[in-house]
Amino acid sequence: MSRKAHSGWIKQAAATVLATALLLQPTDSRAQGPNSGSSAETAARMADFFGSIGDQIFKECLFELSDEQVQVQQALVKAYIGQGASPQVARQLAAQQIHPPKPSEQCERIRRMPATAVPGWDAKTVVAKPAVPVPEMRPAQPVQLPPSTPISLTGKAPLQLWDCAPGVDYVTIKHNGYERKLTGGEICNPFEDVVREVPPDLKNFRLGYTIRTGRVFVIAEGAPANGKTIAWGLSGRDICRNNPDPDCLATRAVGPLPPGEYSFAADKAQRVTWGPKTKRQVAAVYLSKLWHRERFSPKHTQAILARGNIAIHLRLKGEMSEACIGLEPKSWAYVAALIKDGRATSLNVHIDEPYPQLAEKPPVIVKSTFSLSSLFK
Repeated sequence: MSRKAHSGWIKQAAATVLATALLLQPTDSRAQGPNSGSSAETAARMADFFGSIGDQIFKECLFELSDEQVQVQQALVKAYIGQGASPQVARQLAAQQIHPPKPSEQCERIRRMPATAVPGWDAKTVVAKPAVPVPEMRPAQPVQLPPSTPISLTGKAPLQLWDCAPGVDYVTIKHNGYERKLTGGEICNPFEDVVREVPPDLKNFRLGYTIRTGRVFVIAEGAPANGKTIAWGLSGRDICRNNPDPDCLATRAVGPLPPGEYSFAADKAQRVTWGPKTKRQVAAVYLSKLWHRERFSPKHTQAILARGNIAIHLRLKGEMSEACIGLEPKSWAYVAALIKDGRATSLNVHIDEPYPQLAEKPPVIVKSTFSLSSLFK
């Protein structure tokens, strides 16, 4: 659904709710029964209802471009013009290629909600409470060390697996000082949205993640499903995408999430919450133990432990992921449900594949329909 369409039906819903409230509100408080309450009370109940529904609509249904998508869209316009496209064509292409996600199922339920659902005098409406904002995510035991010189990524290149496939047209943008290749507005070689469900008889297990390949899998020693793939997720930006190089792991806002043991929020109800900065649902993860310290210099270790805001979340088109695991839509919905329901109890992050005999080749999409010749039409 487009942004304009979203705005249209939301305005219509608001008008419907307000009109229904006016129709249901008695004009003379003396005409009401002894237990009905006054007109003012009725109006107050209507206002509370509309306010709650409004909050829910804004939470579930108003999908704007993320900050990163806006920046990518603007950079695409410049890149297309640099390739010879007219400003008008460049803007049209960028707008078509970078767009918000599809409405969630909850949003669709709200959108289809009939007008009769508006409560009258005696109706009781239960509306989900607004999600608690995700707290600042920091390592469980932050190390206080004096500041050091920044880690340099100069001269590093992305791993070949994530570079554009031969014969694929792309344009290069710069985002936060780093180059990013995009084909049709999407990063090169994104993952297919593969979901493999965990057997229903496996009630509790840990999630596993391999930085180098992006594989999300089951950790349940002794169970037949141990090591089996669940989904695939991106971690790290640009030259550091799924790149376990120590310099990448130590670079905030660019490197993938560090290897180690992670926990979810202690309160089950807060394991999947609304992230106000990311403007989407996220599952925060907290580093409790850093692995492979022998591979890192003291400078690397200090920088790795100073990183924060680590989570699992939905990845939007054109975006990458900093210090997190960004999943495609179906994969995110399934993994989030595992975390929310308490089946997935924690997360272990590995640099290399711990189950090579079970791991498949990453299902990357190497083809693209984007053509540079389209810029000159």
